[in-house]
Amino acid sequence: MKILQVGKYYPPYRGGMETVLENLVEGLLDAGVQVTTLVSGENSHDRHQLIRGPISGHQGELVRAARMGQFQSQPMNTTMISLMRRQVLSFQPDLVHLHLPNPLAVMAWSVVARTLGSSSPPFAIWHHADITRQKLAGHLLRPFLGHSYRKSAGICVSSQALATNSPMLQKYSPQVEVIPFGIDDQPWGEISPSRDGPFLFVGRLVPYKGPGVLLAAIKKVSGSRLDVVGVGPLENSLMQEIKRDGLGNRIVFHGSCDEHQLAQLMARARALVLPSLDQSETFGLVQLEAMASGIPVIASNLQCGVAEVGLDGETCLLVPPGDANALAGSLKMILEDDALTERLGVAARRRFADKFTRKEMTSRILAWYETLLKPDPSKGIS
Repeated sequence: MKILQVGKYYPPYRGGMETVLENLVEGLLDAGVQVTTLVSGENSHDRHQLIRGPISGHQGELVRAARMGQFQSQPMNTTMISLMRRQVLSFQPDLVHLHLPNPLAVMAWSVVARTLGSSSPPFAIWHHADITRQKLAGHLLRPFLGHSYRKSAGICVSSQALATNSPMLQKYSPQVEVIPFGIDDQPWGEISPSRDGPFLFVGRLVPYKGPGVLLAAIKKVSGSRLDVVGVGPLENSLMQEIKRDGLGNRIVFHGSCDEHQLAQLMARARALVLPSLDQSETFGLVQLEAMASGIPVIASNLQCGVAEVGLDGETCLLVPPGDANALAGSLKMILEDDALTERLGVAARRRFADKFTRKEMTSRILAWYETLLKPDPSKGIS
């Protein structure tokens, strides 16, 4: 089987979509699938490199298209169409898998598919999230995207909540398959958690991630401490508030961390806190890293995939989004109850191993690909 994956970026660029794409590509390579991956680069030159499955060593090609700039989080890649057409003609994939939202990539695919006509391979979509923050762009693109979604061989999403509640997907429910995200268990599975350190927040310091609500909750819980991993536009105002309230000895900002540094913070964390405020947080991939590390999660009870990852009262505690008092109550409960903290952490690691590993995600994606590529008897012999 040959698959052309088309994403927005690829690690070392950090982000949820990029982490999922890397885990999927590496999992497919280890499963013996031939994979070429096309994404945006971060400079003005096209770049080709080899990537390997970490277990098998099987090689795949990673193509980074020249980026001339960026507009509203969308990379501007002038060579995307030509590179995509070249890869389709030379690699001859059985299926093209588009990771969306990524308007430029789906536009490029539309052009390539039209020029190739009947020789164009089928394509599928991984709908990672709705376009929520660029409302005007989302509205203008909806008819075009709708055409692409209708023409796709299939659409996969990470949660049943996203499949059910996404305005974009409601018209295409027969095409939608729910396949939860999965990640490699390393280095998280090597951690022996002490669960005796500060609470941990990991994410961009932007309003929808809820760092202000978390700060308000921390203030209410005597003896609570917090490690903050991430950067963003709210960083200065949050640090000023912490200094003004005399909380500098309880809250530490670590900036951006690599996996090794984050694993060290996970190893001591009392619990991960995911206080996101709305459906811009569609899944909360960092939850999987925390669960694989064996620590509990306190998360907002959003009507999206966030609330489907853990089990309230068994692996995590869910609180109403934006409710600092409720969040403080859960922080206090975890802080004061060692037995509860250990029970949730042990169960979280078990649930991760059962449902959210890279191997499990790859297996389900492969089964889905095979279904999409199976001949349709109703169409007869061409």
